[in-house]
Amino acid sequence: MTTSARLAALSDRGRVSDHNEDCYATHDDLWIVADGMGGHASGEVASRVAVDSVVRSLGAMAPGQALADQLRDAVAGARGALLDHVRATPQDAGMGTTLVTAARRGDELAVAWVGDSRAYLLEGDQLRSLTNDHNVAEEMLALGMIDAEQARTHPGQYRLTRALSGDSDIDATPDALTVPARGRLLLCSDGLNGELSSDTIGRLLGEADPETAARALVHAALDAGGRDNITVVVVDL
Repeated sequence: MTTSARLAALSDRGRVSDHNEDCYATHDDLWIVADGMGGHASGEVASRVAVDSVVRSLGAMAPGQALADQLRDAVAGARGALLDHVRATPQDAGMGTTLVTAARRGDELAVAWVGDSRAYLLEGDQLRSLTNDHNVAEEMLALGMIDAEQARTHPGQYRLTRALSGDSDIDATPDALTVPARGRLLLCSDGLNGELSSDTIGRLLGEADPETAARALVHAALDAGGRDNITVVVVDL
């Protein structure tokens, strides 16, 4: 677990998997969560390669560029790092990862993501999702084919429409947005929201401090089944 006065990060392999394919990073005002896919070893390699690539890219970018554009470019660039890895290590072909990242600059918070790892913002007792999942269920919801409650348990939740991948044919286009930097930020892999409702996430995220909230969220997801790896990063903005 990573903790400070205003931040806590915690990752757990869950109750089913024998290993953890999630990866996270916290660097000053930059936070990242990635959820790897692709088999026993490759998923955790993919998430680590992508996270490291985003950190390197943001460290090399010019400060004058809009923060959301910087994050979007860094996430898009992580695909190249995965393609390079697969070319050098063909046995990892087929690996991939989702990724969500957030960064603060002054009173501005930017978020970029690809796949179904999420960012939430809690202001007072109001929780809102800053991201939309890149999966079939979310597309069906947008088209009015299913409602929000149906989308939460629809099989399309597990069919990604975008991801960072070592396969050049998969759409890796990230989305990005900017919001005021206030409240409490949560980044998470889908092992959390796959087990807990938004109401439960909002209630637990409102615990007294980030460490208490992070532990409460992960333990609740484990108690609810823990069928996937669970990673949370909680930041007081």
